[in-house]
Amino acid sequence: MSTPTQTEAPTKNEPRFARVRDLWNDYLPYWFMAPMVIVMAMITFFPGAYDLYLSLIAEPTLNVLNAEFVGLSNYETAFTRGGAIHSFVITIAVVASALLLESVLGFVLAALVAGVDSSGAKSFYRVLFIVPMAVAPVSLATIGRIMLNSEIGVVPYLIDTATPFAAPAFLSDVPLLTVILLDTWNWTPFMFIIFYAGLSSVPETLIEASRVDGAPLWRRYLHVIIPYMKPVVFVAMLIRMIDLFRTFGVVYGLTGGGPGTATQLVSINIYEQMFINNQPGVAAAMAVVYLVLVVALANVVIAKVGFEGVWD
Repeated sequence: MSTPTQTEAPTKNEPRFARVRDLWNDYLPYWFMAPMVIVMAMITFFPGAYDLYLSLIAEPTLNVLNAEFVGLSNYETAFTRGGAIHSFVITIAVVASALLLESVLGFVLAALVAGVDSSGAKSFYRVLFIVPMAVAPVSLATIGRIMLNSEIGVVPYLIDTATPFAAPAFLSDVPLLTVILLDTWNWTPFMFIIFYAGLSSVPETLIEASRVDGAPLWRRYLHVIIPYMKPVVFVAMLIRMIDLFRTFGVVYGLTGGGPGTATQLVSINIYEQMFINNQPGVAAAMAVVYLVLVVALANVVIAKVGFEGVWD
């Protein structure tokens, strides 16, 4: 039998426990998400904050109080003597060109494979077109250097023998075009996979209705299929655009940023400033500007042609 003292304690604590229990139940989804939000905030914002800190000091140091702050000096150096403007211009050119080529080729390939009647042939083409995406960037760069070599490469040999034109020296005459074409060969399969999945999701009733109305194939694509696939096309291009801004391995392995600075994308320029020129402040300044540019551009794309109305 319990004593009066033993029965009073839970009675007094009951309102407090009830409030805690209600608080837990009311915000249950947020409690489960909290650890992931904390982890994502740490791995997302801490590197950015540290990079910003490095861009404002003369030499890297973990002793914040003794760091020599130089203001925007590193930013000035990056854009006056670091070649940042040139790197930003050619990076945007590569991103825009490769994104357009990969999107068009990926959609055309997806449409061609979707139109094949044989399921066996469809499986064969799907596997065939996905193979380039499985090649690692370093391997792709090595393969590219061999195939495009002016003396032993198979591509210049075929151009010289099968066409009336002389093959250019791909890595020295047209290095930026070579980078774009090699990246297109590597990543068109990514767009092909997504567009093929999007085409497979178009209801057959819509296509059949437009066919009954007498619309030719190009009208069916223009007025029925592509509008229905708008969310798929948009998401695929947005993901690929962000990934293109991170291009490094293929270009560095293929041309090393050269000849001169012809293919010195921002990512390669940051690497050279950091590890070759030993200017971490300049590299950090360039990285901060690059991060802001990519985030701003992605948000502009989302705001202007993105999710508003796409998911209706």
